[in-house]
Amino acid sequence: MYKLMSQTAKDMLPVRPANTEYHCVFDTVRQTGAPHFVHGAAVRAKDGEICVSFAFNENAENSLSERLLFTRSRDGGATWTAPSDIARSDGWAHSHGVFLQRDGRLWCFAPAFRGLGDRPVNAKGHRSIAFTDLHMEAYVLSDGGWQNRPCSCPGFWPLNAPLRLCDGSLLISGCSENWYAAAAVSRGDDLSAWRVIRPDTHDEIFTEAAAWAQGDQIMLLMRNETLKEDGLLPAAVSLSSDGGKSFGACVLSDLPMAASKPFCGRLKDGRPYLLFNAPRADAPRDRSLLLLGVGDGKAPFSIDRLYMVDEGARTKDGRRFALAYPSACEDGGRLYIVYSYESAPASGKNNNDIVLAAIPTADI
Repeated sequence: MYKLMSQTAKDMLPVRPANTEYHCVFDTVRQTGAPHFVHGAAVRAKDGEICVSFAFNENAENSLSERLLFTRSRDGGATWTAPSDIARSDGWAHSHGVFLQRDGRLWCFAPAFRGLGDRPVNAKGHRSIAFTDLHMEAYVLSDGGWQNRPCSCPGFWPLNAPLRLCDGSLLISGCSENWYAAAAVSRGDDLSAWRVIRPDTHDEIFTEAAAWAQGDQIMLLMRNETLKEDGLLPAAVSLSSDGGKSFGACVLSDLPMAASKPFCGRLKDGRPYLLFNAPRADAPRDRSLLLLGVGDGKAPFSIDRLYMVDEGARTKDGRRFALAYPSACEDGGRLYIVYSYESAPASGKNNNDIVLAAIPTADI
């Protein structure tokens, strides 16, 4: 077992930072008239604006009508522009991706695929997902809107913000066409060609990877769908010591995590942070509690303190709304966190709004 949490973190009762502000980025019912699939927000601050993208579908999740939308705020999140398309349905499903700021320009890397194929069953009897003809696409924001850029990266869905490696290349963590954890590494500074790395999960469904990097050391931290420990689904990890050329065995960590996408980042002062759904007692898949773990910076891949980002409101039957798929960026002394917030209980899978939490870094 890999130790991600210090004893201090294990003993902590997560507390919500007192000065956290909350803003609704996209209210699905109010802005579209009905609940719809909305998921996978990404956030980036640029030139005094907060930029957010997310997937939207008037029909079923992962169907060909899926679109990738973009909105921005010029007042710290209080108001947002009407969403516009980064990529819309053109015979392909275009779903949620990640941002990169390079040379003053905003890039977006996102998946395109032709819907879902038959779900394969592996040697351990676990059923995964098949994203038909999945590949990563690249877009750049210009005065005329989002423009497509050449990008060769078959079989990959980007899920965590790009990391700059010590050799100058970029690493994006995510998942493969069959929903197993994967990472894509650029050819140096060339963003048009990527090499996809697939750690051996030993037929467990370890998926939707996030990543930390420090020097040649890289950790993939993965959603665990199948391997329980004491009734829970702890995060799995895989380590690279050669700058991402290869990754070691996937092992369980000591971090209890609900079955949902995590997000790894690093504050400007060097401290690592992790956004994840903590499971509730007897509910290993419950997504109603979104936590922020922060390290002290002495170890590159460990968490020493826990904070509550948000907790889902209770429904009439006592269940709490689901919160999931976080992303974050730091700017102007604040950590901006975006995430899905269940908008219409029992209306359908991943019918969400998008919410932004702004936490002063001085409070963490």
